[in-house]
Amino acid sequence: MKKLITIIPLVFLLCFASGCQTTTEVEPVDLTAAKNAVNTILDNYYEAMEAKDINTLANLLTDDGLYCGTDPEEFWNKKECLELLEGMFSNESFVFNVSIDKREIRIDADGNSATCVDQFTYEPISQKIPIRTIFHFVKIGDDWKNDFISWSLVPKNADLPKLDKALE
Repeated sequence: MKKLITIIPLVFLLCFASGCQTTTEVEPVDLTAAKNAVNTILDNYYEAMEAKDINTLANLLTDDGLYCGTDPEEFWNKKECLELLEGMFSNESFVFNVSIDKREIRIDADGNSATCVDQFTYEPISQKIPIRTIFHFVKIGDDWKNDFISWSLVPKNADLPKLDKALE
């Protein structure tokens, strides 16, 4: 009987405690809407590059981002990346006009980040070797911001021996 008297308040306390806990409802993420939003931002990025619009580009980048160029030594923070772009844009002959050959956008399941890959050829760099740009976006409030970009040349595997030979 003493055990029963001890257990009853304990059971009551546990039931009361579990009944008073707040439950959080997780709203489903609309991955299609997120993908469409990121696609629009990527399109805006290329339009800003063509228009030499440094302010739009600056607004897309996070302050703590990492931005990597095609050369193994090119690792930039936001300030350095924007300084490089400003230098390119100040050159009157600079023209950025590309047509995306391939685009893949992957939204993470929580809807708060995205990895994107664009591939295109940019003649001033190479007429034969495509550039693959990898972006990572994070959702900050209602805005998508870019915290990582890597621009890379992507030769065909069949061309690698020729490239190695040319570099001897």
